Amino acid sequence: MKKWMVILGVFVILLGAGLAVGCSKEEADDESDVSAIPLTVSEPLDETTVYTADLVVKGQTEVDAVVSVEGVTVEVDEDGKFSTVVTLEEGPNLIEVEASNFEGDEGSIVLTVIYDKQ
Repeated sequence: MKKWMVILGVFVILLGAGLAVGCSKEEADDESDVSAIPLTVSEPLDETTVYTADLVVKGQTEVDAVVSVEGVTVEVDEDGKFSTVVTLEEGPNLIEVEASNFEGDEGSIVLTVIYDKQ
């Protein structure tokens, strides 16, 4: 009787582990269904230290993309370029730039910029 309980216990553990791996794989597959949209940020460079609170954020993506910087929609020109100004707080600031298109493709970049009042 003990032998069957051990075998059953091992089976249940292996089954549970297999289900957990299967769920993780499905979640990863779901995330890969979204294609990455081309997105670059030319200014500022990541991990830059600046000495003024107002910072220009510039970049480029697809012409038909919708871009937001820190949650605020930014206009994209006929070449796919965008530019906006964000106001920084003293110390490290995370700046999130996101782009998406009508096909559901998405891209995002998070930059760290340090504002030093001096």
